[in-house]
Amino acid sequence: MKYENTAILTDLDGTLFNSQGLVSDEDRAAIDEYIQQGGLFGVATGREPHNARLHLPELPMNAPSIVLNGAAIYDFLTERYLSSVLMDQTAALQVLEHCRQLQLPLDVQIYTTEGIFYATPLETADPGFLRIHQPTSFQTMDCLVTKKWMKVVLLEREKDALESMVSYLRATGLGQKISLVEGTTDVVKIGKYQELLPANINKGTGIALLRNLPEYAGRKVFAVGDYWNDMELLREADIPCAPENAIAAVKAASSFVLPSHNDNPITWLIRKVIPAMEQPAF
Repeated sequence: MKYENTAILTDLDGTLFNSQGLVSDEDRAAIDEYIQQGGLFGVATGREPHNARLHLPELPMNAPSIVLNGAAIYDFLTERYLSSVLMDQTAALQVLEHCRQLQLPLDVQIYTTEGIFYATPLETADPGFLRIHQPTSFQTMDCLVTKKWMKVVLLEREKDALESMVSYLRATGLGQKISLVEGTTDVVKIGKYQELLPANINKGTGIALLRNLPEYAGRKVFAVGDYWNDMELLREADIPCAPENAIAAVKAASSFVLPSHNDNPITWLIRKVIPAMEQPAF
């Protein structure tokens, strides 16, 4: 089958990645076949490009992709940003100062055009969270304020440590200047974190930008995601899909529910769903 009229954008954690954080051999083979037959394959992730590539060794990605939950479009073939949206750094610094004054037990990461940086010290960094957010380095806030920020991540080291920050953001009106995205991870004991993004930016706004690129012209976009930060992605896609392990709201918003992230969902999409969708009507 030829796939030259289609494009796939998939989330990584809980979607393309199985519970071991790997891409299965079956999905790799299906993606390679899909690209060889004209398909456009990319990712839509909250991860930073170099961090995403570390976890996707030798996986072909021939499509400009959504990274940093929509704050940037990145071309993995040329290894360059095609576009990026900077956050209101003054507003973000105000939030971080509130957290500092209350001495909230948080890991704070700053995502910039230069990569990932820790604003909190190595001594307090959660080893599991640090391990999956490489490459990174630790810098003082005095150094970090000179960089261009696209995203901030705050990980709880104690349960409910983020509640004060969220309340402060809403009470001060800073929520009008910064988008807030909740996330979870199973690599740390508590696992809850919040992302600060530029206002009104999400994976859905990323799709809108991709549709203006010549690579996507005339292609039907199939998107796959599993969590709240994928909702806008699925709304903007032509064909929204979710793995079986996705949260209920995401599955309800999808046209197709694929096998779970441990059962090769992208293989199923490529070899079952797309061929059925692309059959001519009689």
